[in-house]
Amino acid sequence: MFSKFTSILQHAVEALAPSLPLQEDFVYHWKAITHYYIETSDDKAPVTDTNIPSHLEQMLDILVQEENERESGETGPCMEYLLHHKILETLYTLGKADVSS
Repeated sequence: MFSKFTSILQHAVEALAPSLPLQEDFVYHWKAITHYYIETSDDKAPVTDTNIPSHLEQMLDILVQEENERESGETGPCMEYLLHHKILETLYTLGKADVSS
């Protein structure tokens, strides 16, 4: 119940907040995901009951938007951040650990 309330509250704040540059928005969503795992390591709630799917979807939307705004062959700052910080590898590790437990 509490997670649903926080999800609704977070979406309301995001809707009212001024729009950030794409990279800042991308980093915000990534930090929200990592913060969840740092703060709730003992919680066994299904991922679908958290804000993680929403944050991942926002990150994907940002990458698609960035790609559409760039010239062919250019790598944008969000994609550079994703690659430099090994986000895909981290998501794989978190998902694998979540399935194993």
